[in-house]
Amino acid sequence: MRVMWLTDSEVAQMSEEQFRNEKMYHATMNIAKSLMEQGAMTAEEYGQIDTIFRGKYRPILVSLQTEMSGYKADSMASCDTDKEG
Repeated sequence: MRVMWLTDSEVAQMSEEQFRNEKMYHATMNIAKSLMEQGAMTAEEYGQIDTIFRGKYRPILVSLQTEMSGYKADSMASCDTDKEG
């Protein structure tokens, strides 16, 4: 499966390797998020893991989302992860 997106008014195609990296990053971060929500890691640690795996996998879609939203990985450290229940 190939993913396509628009960049500067042209269509770009994601390579198989880029798509694999995208999947690996999201799978890894879903596990990390679950651990954070369970209290097994802090939001600061989550931010550190996010930074490490962004460097390892270089996810394109996350980078585009970051540019569009102004998100910074370190901002996760200020998130409140406490849940009522």
